[in-house]
Amino acid sequence: MLLFLAIAVTAWLLLHQAMHSVSGASHQDVVFNPGYQHSQRLKVAAARAAMDVLGMASPDQAAGYQADYRLQRMQIRADAEGLERWAPNDRRHQGLLKEIRASVAELNRALDQAAGATAQGQIPLLTALNRAESAFSNYAASLTEPTNLQTTPYLFASPVVLWWLLVLLLIELAILAWLVFSARETAPALSSDGGLQP
Repeated sequence: MLLFLAIAVTAWLLLHQAMHSVSGASHQDVVFNPGYQHSQRLKVAAARAAMDVLGMASPDQAAGYQADYRLQRMQIRADAEGLERWAPNDRRHQGLLKEIRASVAELNRALDQAAGATAQGQIPLLTALNRAESAFSNYAASLTEPTNLQTTPYLFASPVVLWWLLVLLLIELAILAWLVFSARETAPALSSDGGLQP
């Protein structure tokens, strides 16, 4: 029974590794990638912060937007710092990460200006938001490319491991075949008259 279980597990791991090698980064790899998570949260927080700051322009509704605006600015700061810490682990997308860094800085200045802060060089809020949203989307899309390196460490990602899984499966099948044939050889044979042969 244990041998059958071992064969099933080995075969599943072998198949899973083969599929992973062909498809590259899987959906789970992308979803749990820290860079992807930060970029997606930045995308949502940037849009909400822009909506809040525009809503704050109306004196009657300013109080209702201020609390959420502060929360979204904190979220932008936290995820921008998180993405900055993650950047050394993603060498393939340094250009996209650099664009995110620049667009977030521009968006922060535009939000400050829209909220009433004085600064040199007026930055249109919608232009800055569009640039940031495009940067977030481009980075997230790049992580789903088939040629992209695996985005998270994968236990069975090495071709050497694939080879050893195949060898292990063959050994297990050989053991199973040996057990089957040895059981047949040791089983008592029936004589022609229905009795057991000695």
